[in-house]
Amino acid sequence: MLPRIFGASAALLLLIVLGGPANADGLDRFEKLLKPKVPPGSLSYKSAKALGDSGFLLEDVTITPPPDQSSKAEPVHVKRISIEDLDFASIEKEVAPNFARVRAEGIAIEGKAAEGVDLKELAGIDKVAADFQLDYRLDPDRKTMTLNRLEFDLNGLGRFELTMILDGVSPEMAGKPNSAMDNTTLRTATFVYEDHSLLSKVVPAAAKMQGMDPIAAVTMTRGMLDGLGNGQGQAAQTVLNTAAAFVADYQQPKGALKITINPPNKTSAASLGDIKSADDAVKSLGLVVSYAGVPAAAAKSAGTAAAAVATAKPGCEPGGRLFVYHDDAWWSATARDAGKSGSECIARIEGESDDVVIALDKTMAWSIDGPGKALKKCSAGDKVVVLYKDGGWYPAKVTDDSDGKCPIKYKTDDDEEKVELKRMRHLD
Repeated sequence: MLPRIFGASAALLLLIVLGGPANADGLDRFEKLLKPKVPPGSLSYKSAKALGDSGFLLEDVTITPPPDQSSKAEPVHVKRISIEDLDFASIEKEVAPNFARVRAEGIAIEGKAAEGVDLKELAGIDKVAADFQLDYRLDPDRKTMTLNRLEFDLNGLGRFELTMILDGVSPEMAGKPNSAMDNTTLRTATFVYEDHSLLSKVVPAAAKMQGMDPIAAVTMTRGMLDGLGNGQGQAAQTVLNTAAAFVADYQQPKGALKITINPPNKTSAASLGDIKSADDAVKSLGLVVSYAGVPAAAAKSAGTAAAAVATAKPGCEPGGRLFVYHDDAWWSATARDAGKSGSECIARIEGESDDVVIALDKTMAWSIDGPGKALKKCSAGDKVVVLYKDGGWYPAKVTDDSDGKCPIKYKTDDDEEKVELKRMRHLD
């Protein structure tokens, strides 16, 4: 049901993001070059403004699915669509952008979400209000694709969030699915679902469609999960028991369900066909599933797999995102495991193929915007980190006050440069 609810609005958002050649400020690029690509009558809005030269904002938006599509749906109203940052340099070359940050706030879907889908009849939902975020970056040189965030927040119902890092990605793979399946490998992925009331509505509706009682449907699902665990190791049992506990609490979950994938070796989509059992999945994917509502007895029987996760040092949980200081700069990285000494973290820097061992005092919490805090103005003497074209954040010092670009001098080689505020962060 959810893909059909968001199909029309998501498709239009992607069309806007992946549009044609561009020039001038963000709004002018949209109005003159992207808007004509939208099907007539599909998009209307009350006001718009530029967000610098790489973005634009539309307010009070109505998205109407084309009448010739196979699945007719009602218009979708959106309070605000923000294209906050977009790689127009790539778009000018008529190739997909290497980075984009998109936000849609106040998506309102009323009546029938799609043809044959009546939310009121299925789950007693009169309307859906939602927010959507997409933030990704592709590094063509390193062939690394980082999905910083893909999020659907169904206000009052539930929230879905996905982050992911893929290696071996290149623009040339567009239109070549077989090549992508064979050559793209997953470094890490995290999926989080926070339920607010959606499961208590959807599970009974799904059971009704199958002619079953909700409790009977949940019992059957738990039985299937138990069957998958027969003859499997403790790590697989932990995953399945956690999933079963979450399903059992569908009326009121006791927290979020979090699924982390942190493969010990390169894992491509094609290689997933080799997975034959729950044990295979846990071992090859580095699969960990966590949920606060797992019964105490089941949690105690989780064994060494759960213990390893629980004892990982803060900031070094396997599969977690963090910044590490290495080779004179702060780099985005993925934690692989805690070091044996307890004072180190084994991590892999984005775009690299080998792990590095980093002291915990040389790690920093992850943020989409970069390490540390945003810089509001240039003040002489401020110690900052500056994002360089190789993806590293290098220590530097602001050399003079400025209302425009900040004059800085790098710590490692004394090179000087004038830098935009958005490329700078302040470390406490």
